[in-house]
Amino acid sequence: MKKQSVYVILAIFLMTQLGFAATAADYALISGTISIPEVSIKEITIYKAEDGKPVVAATTKTSASGEFGFMLPITTPGFYYIDYGQYKKRGQLLRFYLEPKLDISLAITEKKYVLSGKNIGQNALVQKANEIYNDFAAFNALGKNITYKDFYPFIDGGLAKAETFKKTINTKDQTFNKLLKLAVTTDVQDQSYVFFMMPRSVHPEKDNRPAVMQQWKTDIKFTDPDLLKLANGVGFMSDYFMYMRMFGDKETDRLEYLPEAITGISDPALKDAYLRDGIERSGFRTEEYEKVAPKIRPYLISEASKAFLVEYEKKLHKNVGQKGFEFTYKDVNDKAVSFSDFKGKYIYVDLWATWCGPCKHEIPHMKKLEEDYHTKNIVFISLSLDKMKDLQKWKDFVKTEDLKGIQLMADKDFESDIAKNYDVRSIPRFLLFDKEGKIINTDAMRPSEPELREELDKLLKV
Repeated sequence: MKKQSVYVILAIFLMTQLGFAATAADYALISGTISIPEVSIKEITIYKAEDGKPVVAATTKTSASGEFGFMLPITTPGFYYIDYGQYKKRGQLLRFYLEPKLDISLAITEKKYVLSGKNIGQNALVQKANEIYNDFAAFNALGKNITYKDFYPFIDGGLAKAETFKKTINTKDQTFNKLLKLAVTTDVQDQSYVFFMMPRSVHPEKDNRPAVMQQWKTDIKFTDPDLLKLANGVGFMSDYFMYMRMFGDKETDRLEYLPEAITGISDPALKDAYLRDGIERSGFRTEEYEKVAPKIRPYLISEASKAFLVEYEKKLHKNVGQKGFEFTYKDVNDKAVSFSDFKGKYIYVDLWATWCGPCKHEIPHMKKLEEDYHTKNIVFISLSLDKMKDLQKWKDFVKTEDLKGIQLMADKDFESDIAKNYDVRSIPRFLLFDKEGKIINTDAMRPSEPELREELDKLLKV
């Protein structure tokens, strides 16, 4: 397929999908060929940097002869990364700085790529930065018996080459200059940390580290939010703190690792992104997370992190035997009441609302249940999912109907954390927990069902 044909097909496809929402001037074009002996590359993916991690921007199939093409809408110039499977082997880095109107051609082989095209922008400089990355990453390639005896003679010269190159980054685009210099620094330091965490046949003594890495231990302070514009930005922070945990001056307890790490991050956006990634990869058990969460949740400030926490905590708490979701809501007297306040008692939660007919049908049965089990080791919580604009309506309803037990109101109706945590989409919904606050059933029987009493009697050994 000729290059012109690739562009025509891509243009037709994009205009169809986007409804002519943008002009060709808003796009960057990348086309080329890939040829690696004895390897069939059928698919190529291009990633963009988002919150310090790689996010898929587009994927394309290659032709039988290895041709491919991308036509990418570019709203903000930045780094993009082409992957055909080489990352798993720490092969060559294919990173590009994409802007609107670029027209780039590539000829990719196993160990290098030839860059050409009508408008390659700043990518000749980026290619040189990629080569520096490749120099360092080669020492972390899997399957090669490389040790510190190979790496140590290289590192000083490799770092000197990187510093010399950074001095040549002096285009008219100051934003690009700053970002590429940051990328080079991140690449060489990150790959240096990774070196010591890879399996090796021979390892140096703990104190036998290159002098420059000893200096980095005190120099590095994560202050620049532009790190999140690099696909390895979060990875760099994670590798640094892992290195410090493994080879630092003191051992760090597993539950103190994340809270202690963020003391070395001053920028709020960096803290947010690092913690989100750290929690995701932590493998915390529910009990462990509950100990760590109060120390780190205040720093998870972005909407992405808030959404992540809802889903993460939902998975932690939804299963039988898992700890119940820790909520705090106010009662009719505006007193804060928490789930953990009732540890040592069985807990039966009724999620309802004043506008819900089926919920109101259960109220007489709930009142009778509370009356009959008043002296038993169980607490009944009625938790309203009314909207906050109906707060007074709810308070009046509780008083008029003389509702007993613990009466609470959630803060965001069906968008409240408890509703999201237990995936509540309709009410009434009933939840049952044991004396340790662990889930027995998150879709428990209703007060009007006789079988509920049988279950409670068995639990309470009545």
